[in-house]
Amino acid sequence: MRVCFISHSAGRYGAELALLELLQGLIKLGVKCLVLVPQKGPILSELDRMNIEWRIIHYPKWTSRSFLSRIARTLISLVIAVRVAQILARWRCDVVYTNTSNICVGAFAAWLARTPHVWHSHASSRQKPEIEAKAGEYWMLHLMQRLSKFIVVISHAVKKDYMRYIGPGKIRLIYQAVTLRDEIEKTNDLNHDKCFFQCVIVASLNPWKGQSEAIAALSEVIGRGINARLLVVGNGKERFLTALQRQVKDRNLEQHVEFIGYVDNPIPFIRMADVVLICSHWEPFGRVTVEAMLAGKPVIATNSGATAELIHDGVTGLLYDPGNYSALANKIQYLYENSGEGLRLGSAARIWAIDRFTQERYAKDVFDLLNEVLKKV
Repeated sequence: MRVCFISHSAGRYGAELALLELLQGLIKLGVKCLVLVPQKGPILSELDRMNIEWRIIHYPKWTSRSFLSRIARTLISLVIAVRVAQILARWRCDVVYTNTSNICVGAFAAWLARTPHVWHSHASSRQKPEIEAKAGEYWMLHLMQRLSKFIVVISHAVKKDYMRYIGPGKIRLIYQAVTLRDEIEKTNDLNHDKCFFQCVIVASLNPWKGQSEAIAALSEVIGRGINARLLVVGNGKERFLTALQRQVKDRNLEQHVEFIGYVDNPIPFIRMADVVLICSHWEPFGRVTVEAMLAGKPVIATNSGATAELIHDGVTGLLYDPGNYSALANKIQYLYENSGEGLRLGSAARIWAIDRFTQERYAKDVFDLLNEVLKKV
């Protein structure tokens, strides 16, 4: 079986990490994997390491706030799809697998090459602000349904959103793999002074990721006499970083909040945490949540989106309503005052997660789907 995977970037973010896990698993099952990316980036060295052939084709994303802009990008993608279809023919691909809902060129190329296509969506159409417009959303989902044998989604939360326009028979829920990336990392190289209670939030810097909420909760906790610190791991737009830094200064938290920036592997910071905070207002999956669970760390997370699928409140973590930073502060204080609870929650979370998000299970689920696709051709 020869499968061409279409990636929307050459970075190392959630969707790309899931793709790398999938490729590793499928190669073990005898699948010949080939990859197209839109630009140079760190994923290419990983593909080289796995001896996977790749090509750079400068195709655009088709998501946009403007319906007219989306139509224009779709037409551009259709033109580029002619070249992609030629590559598919040269590679003798049996299936085209688009690893994102942000790119449509793979679906068009598969249609031109008369090759079955699978769309793997790592995000919700309704929850992404750049595709909120109803007309644009309908247009996108209509094309996804018409040009794909199956649409793979990564959580029940995403499946619920897609089922507004797409029949359930065409949607397949497959949880992605999450493998901790710290086999070689030495976490004790990090300075972890246990005289304070360490909170860690790992996410791109974005208002909907909730870093401001975490800082506000930390301020309340410190006001209650708790010596706590917050590590903010991730990067983003400079304007939002500046706003967060101003919030820290206005609350006199300069000695309690540290901005780490982007790190290729956040696991060492997760391992040094007393609690991992997931403050996103809505997550389609929650890779960091699972990483924290696999590391045996207690998680305090928002009761929304797919996060609520991963965390059983009071059993494998603690949940609070998005936006309620006082409730978040209460949960932090609870774990600070009850260290045994943190250990219990972290242990239960690891036991729950360890067999559910393996690379072998992920690859086998997708492999079975690909075989089902080929049987329908």
